[in-house]
Amino acid sequence: MNDLAHLSLWHCILILGYPVLAIAALEFARRFAERAPFVAGVLRQVSYVLLPTGAVWIILRMLAELPAENWGVRMAETAFALTTLYLLLRVAQVILMSLVDDQIRPPKLLFDVVRIGLSVILGSVLVSNIWKVNLGSILAAMGVGSIALAFALQEFLGNLLSGMALLSDHKFGIGDWIIVEGKAAQVLEMDWRTVTLLMAGGNKIIVAHSMLAKGNLTIAATAKQIVSVTVPVQLGTDVPPEQVRSAVIEAGQATPGLTELGGVQCFVTGIDEGKINYNVILPVPNPGVLAGPRDEFLSRFWYLAQRRGLRLDPSPDPDAAARLRILEQAGAFRRDPDTLTHLARESAFRRYRQGEILLTAGIPAGDAFLVVAGRLAVTVPTGGREIKLETVVSGQLLVLQEMMAGGLSPVRLVAEQDTDVLAIPPYALVAAMKHNGAVARDINAVTEARSQAILPFKLGMLVVPFSENLDGQESPLKQPRALMDAGGTRR
Repeated sequence: MNDLAHLSLWHCILILGYPVLAIAALEFARRFAERAPFVAGVLRQVSYVLLPTGAVWIILRMLAELPAENWGVRMAETAFALTTLYLLLRVAQVILMSLVDDQIRPPKLLFDVVRIGLSVILGSVLVSNIWKVNLGSILAAMGVGSIALAFALQEFLGNLLSGMALLSDHKFGIGDWIIVEGKAAQVLEMDWRTVTLLMAGGNKIIVAHSMLAKGNLTIAATAKQIVSVTVPVQLGTDVPPEQVRSAVIEAGQATPGLTELGGVQCFVTGIDEGKINYNVILPVPNPGVLAGPRDEFLSRFWYLAQRRGLRLDPSPDPDAAARLRILEQAGAFRRDPDTLTHLARESAFRRYRQGEILLTAGIPAGDAFLVVAGRLAVTVPTGGREIKLETVVSGQLLVLQEMMAGGLSPVRLVAEQDTDVLAIPPYALVAAMKHNGAVARDINAVTEARSQAILPFKLGMLVVPFSENLDGQESPLKQPRALMDAGGTRR
């Protein structure tokens, strides 16, 4: 008991206060870890750094009664003072940032620079007082060398100041799209000196802030902004605008790479010299992919406009006389003048782009197709995949029993290359078959052959399609339509 009575205040603080404060700081840090990570971090630094350095300083200075000029005492006092200054400035920065509105708040980088500057100045003052160093002579020596250092770091300092200016002005941020040397690029990373950009082609480039600050910076889009490309289209005044809008929407929805299929818009911008001007708005993922969607849309719209009779070019589609010559030269039907004239009058000339779908399995079969140029791939869906049945080439007729009966198509029909066809309505074929028995027998033979080829796929039987035609040669399906004329003599 007598020994305890002789303990000084510093002994009590060290023996009782240090453990209590360290444990309390760690316990509060654990509780604030999720709700307030910053507070938890400060408390851990107090427990792990501030309290131990303070305890060492008390032991050396107060308990061991070493002089203030002792090297160990000065080291402990310096560590304790600098740690206290660091924590106080961090807390002050967070409090100041929380008091400033987000809209007018300078970037965190500016606060960090100010905090570091204050740390250097105040830390120098503390160290000079502890170690009895004359700051005036040190600053004078630094001033002489700073001129040469400034020249050596001129480019670095320029980038640094330009970066601080760009960041403080909130001109752009991570995820925004800017124009660099005429090309769109997305901002991936930003630091004090450089900006890391992702180009439209996928390449990453690093650009100095000073280069961006020298030119007129164009911000193409913010990170969350919807981007679109405007495509001008011009058609004649004889085409109703509603028909143009319908074709534009269909071509736009078929264009790959758009962000919103329902976001395609079409506006009339003016009427001039017998032409109506339209602006088509296509929503795209970012400003770096403008050319691709524009080209794809215009290509699809051209083919679609041709099929719908919307005049985009001066060359007219084949008239009835020209379609009659196509039917005669193709040899798909027997040369009965009345039959061919009727089919030529009722048919329509259409053009399809490579990859376009003419017919989809499971929907009404629709028109029959006589291939004028190009080729069509016929596939049958089975077992979650599609198997190629045949390739219909120039001069061949694609007709199904389902077309004649108004049923659903069992096959999918796709243009393997740019393809021109004559689309023949089913009612025209039915009339031709009623008018000419030989034509009826030919068409029935073709439809029956295709039905027999498709039947095993419907039943789930694994068979070899009767015409793979992978090398582009004519299908081995022998269509009786092409070999005999109405008199039964071989042509």
